[in-house]
Amino acid sequence: MNIDKRIEYDKELLNILPDGVLVLNSDGEVTQLNQQAQTELHIKSFPDKSTQPLRIENIINLIYHKENILPVVMEGLRKGEQGYTLPEHIDIQEKNNYTQFPVNGRFVTVREDGELKGILFFFRNITVELTQEYILNTALQRTKIYPWYYDIARSEFTLDYRYFEHLGITPGINNTLTMEEYVEMIHPDDRQAMADAFTIQLSGIETFEKPVPFRLHRGDGTWEWFEGQSTYIANVLGHPYRLVGICMSIQEYKDIENTLIEARKKAEESDKLKMAFLANMSHEIRTPLNAIVGFSDVIASTYYELSDEERADFVRLISINSEHLVRLIDDILDLSKIESNTIEFTFENYPLKSLLRDIEMEQAMKPVPGIEIKALLPDADTNVVTDATRLKQVICNLINNARKFTEKGHIHFGYTVDSNHADSVLIFVEDTGEGIPNECQKEIFDRFYKVNTFKQGTGLGLSICKTIVEHLQGEISVSSEPGKGSRFVVTLPLNIQREY
Repeated sequence: MNIDKRIEYDKELLNILPDGVLVLNSDGEVTQLNQQAQTELHIKSFPDKSTQPLRIENIINLIYHKENILPVVMEGLRKGEQGYTLPEHIDIQEKNNYTQFPVNGRFVTVREDGELKGILFFFRNITVELTQEYILNTALQRTKIYPWYYDIARSEFTLDYRYFEHLGITPGINNTLTMEEYVEMIHPDDRQAMADAFTIQLSGIETFEKPVPFRLHRGDGTWEWFEGQSTYIANVLGHPYRLVGICMSIQEYKDIENTLIEARKKAEESDKLKMAFLANMSHEIRTPLNAIVGFSDVIASTYYELSDEERADFVRLISINSEHLVRLIDDILDLSKIESNTIEFTFENYPLKSLLRDIEMEQAMKPVPGIEIKALLPDADTNVVTDATRLKQVICNLINNARKFTEKGHIHFGYTVDSNHADSVLIFVEDTGEGIPNECQKEIFDRFYKVNTFKQGTGLGLSICKTIVEHLQGEISVSSEPGKGSRFVVTLPLNIQREY
């Protein structure tokens, strides 16, 4: 091959390369450059032998920390350095249009018997790579998606540093974990699924494309749900040498899923309770109405045939059933207001002792034989910022509830101020009734729930009490022992946090 054909062949080889290439002699004069270098450096044509030689310092500057380091690099190569790899964050500034772009690259020397014969400069414009990397990193920073790769030869995971920060664990050197360390983090119930996926990937026969859900042990001791997906990179023989993939936190979706499942269960349970409520309503309403209508008809049709004692007894039964019907309708109306969120509250500073004395007087007007209904009040009065009407409704509901389940003994109610919590008051209603089984105590505040289905009532009273107390920024609780009685406690703040 003659020299001209050789030069042309070399040019074709250089033009195939995706990187820019400059071939320099020992003096730094450019003897060849490929098409990619001409494009990047805006060189329209390479000067021929008749023109002045093209020197590298007349084509580019190498800008590193705002300084041109090209003269220093060239001087080092002339003095014996074998090569020079460009550091990160270095730019080429071309001198035709003075555009500047980030690069990766390397200078390589060609020597004969230790004498410098030429210099090759390879460079690649990485503007697109950095742009894509920035876009990817920006996107990842706003997500809980973490890239990783697994080096098979070293049995080592390299993970995104954000992964360790998110989990609250200490990373290994260069953000790595061994296979053993990573497996130890996986929930025991999820390890087999992960092992199956890795086995398929490592076989090199097929890729495992399905995402794998699994739980990881966080630094704070809790478990978090993730979803992983990966593929493999193979060598020329088709054997995998690296797995690459991503894992994404799906805990939020799991939480939403669990919330929806719980909501569905509650909705289904609520539907069942409502059906039971509607089925029971006809009985609950018809029973007092039948009594009212029946005894009224008896009085009207046989008034003069009845004794004074019989008439008084019938009137008493009519009154009792009328009160029961009114309470029943009040519960339904209150439930309607709660469901539509139209229940109103008016907060004022109110003396608690006066409120409970009024309730005691009202209860005394409808005594129950064999049951003492009494207010147990401290000497000092206590003022509380509350809706007195609604608070009275709660206490009366609790007392009326106690009356239904107490046949003898007492129903006591009152309040105490806890010295350990001077900013709140404890209002109690306790009885010596039949009590509440332990398994029912968590459900008695649910709507339509009745411990004893044979007792009168809609199963709404305690639920309404709980809702009202929560609007009063308080809490309600119960302690009970079957056969010995129950104690309900309403804890209220003395001063509420008003919303403006």
